[in-house]
Amino acid sequence: MKTFPRFLLSALPAAAIIFIFNYFFMGLMGRPVKDQILLFALPTASLWYLLFSFFEHYGNPENLSQQQVPRAKNCVLLIRSFLRENFSGIILALAFLAIYTYIGLKINTPNIDRTDNFFDADNFSWNHRISAPSGGSMEMRGPHPFAYFILRPFGWAMNILTQNYWLSAILVNTLAGALSVFMTWLLIKRQFHDSIYAFLIASLLGLSTAHLFFGSVVETYIFSATALIGFVLALQSQKGSSFGWTAGTSLLTFGITLTNFVQNFIGYVVARFPQSGPQSRKAFNLYLREVFRFAALTISIGILISQLHAARYPSSQLFFLPSSAQAEGEFAFNIFQEPAWKVIGRISLLIRTILLYTIIAPKPYSIMEVEGGFPRLNFFKIVPGTFSPSSYDGLAQFLVLVWAVFLFAAGFLFLRQFIRTRKADISLAFALSVGVNFLLHLIYGFEPFLYSPDWAYALVFFVAYSLAPMAKNRALQGGLLLFLTLLAYNQFHFFQFLFNTIIAFTP
Repeated sequence: MKTFPRFLLSALPAAAIIFIFNYFFMGLMGRPVKDQILLFALPTASLWYLLFSFFEHYGNPENLSQQQVPRAKNCVLLIRSFLRENFSGIILALAFLAIYTYIGLKINTPNIDRTDNFFDADNFSWNHRISAPSGGSMEMRGPHPFAYFILRPFGWAMNILTQNYWLSAILVNTLAGALSVFMTWLLIKRQFHDSIYAFLIASLLGLSTAHLFFGSVVETYIFSATALIGFVLALQSQKGSSFGWTAGTSLLTFGITLTNFVQNFIGYVVARFPQSGPQSRKAFNLYLREVFRFAALTISIGILISQLHAARYPSSQLFFLPSSAQAEGEFAFNIFQEPAWKVIGRISLLIRTILLYTIIAPKPYSIMEVEGGFPRLNFFKIVPGTFSPSSYDGLAQFLVLVWAVFLFAAGFLFLRQFIRTRKADISLAFALSVGVNFLLHLIYGFEPFLYSPDWAYALVFFVAYSLAPMAKNRALQGGLLLFLTLLAYNQFHFFQFLFNTIIAFTP
């Protein structure tokens, strides 16, 4: 089919469908003019691109003739083979599922609203959003474009088993945490062909403060982390069919937390970058087209699903409308309007959180906001003129020193490899993802630790990939095992502090 007919067959139906949908389901005519324009223009462009791509591919008989019908596979044999090959990873994930569930049952207490008390987490409201019968009527802010579509089906399914929406939300959350551990084990094992190294790296992620806490405390962030790790798994595949998996997992990332799609984009750009060769220019042009296709498909489908989501759940905001984006202003931190001591303190806190608190828990501050109420726990304290981040003492100081050695060694090996080969691998994407999170949260968010699962996987994977040349080295494996043992002890005391805090203020 020629280009102009494809254009008409795509553009006109797209405009008509979006107008009708907005008119009847989104109250188009009653919105501000700017919102009307964006509400019509962006979804129309998205649907037009999808229809145009569809007609381009399926309107060509040659493309249809090249489609192959996949053979039926014996599912039972595949499942048995998968379980046998990944038995160690499954056992590890089940162990973390038990740990996360134990912590989750103690911290996510029903009928007591502790929103913002635990490192700014909204665990009480997200318990309702995921599985409560009326949870879909709660406000859903723009940064979570279609989180209800992704999370509530799991909550409903779990309700059938538990008949307890509070327990259902906790189990859905802890299962996501355990899944992130298993996928990490699977990723590292496939990449480096060493089960011991995979076991150690997956344990490091599972024992990190970020995953121990948010794998247990109901929020969106463990789901974001799981989607991000799933995207890296999809990138790991070198088969042509992997595009569908990368686009699908990036769509999940997009729907749960919009800004995390930037990390998917970085990962795709770095992982698919062509190697130099005699036809490098042609390969580079194909690469640019593929990157555009990946981004355009994800964003287009994401915009359309967001509209359906807002129609199904009217309390949801559309991320691409200015009227919805204004609400995020209260979480902004303007480094140009704050005093110097506060900006320096913020930068110091963010560096500590990203590189240290994410992995090793310090002692949090417990601050009483209202007499007789529940204290607010954070990894920093602000008094006029002083910005005080949490500190380490005793065993934790030794752990910080060892972790700093791992980080330094990983950074050194990464730079040496990059300088020698002048070729970027996925490790660069992990480093860039950590950097992007630093820049984002320099100006957004109150408690940086709240967002730590968004970069914990990238930090751990950067270390794992950079140290991979020594993956089979028994000294490194022994050092990692000792570090993990002491880390588990430190994290145990951190949660003991949290539990004791809860007991003291629970009626």
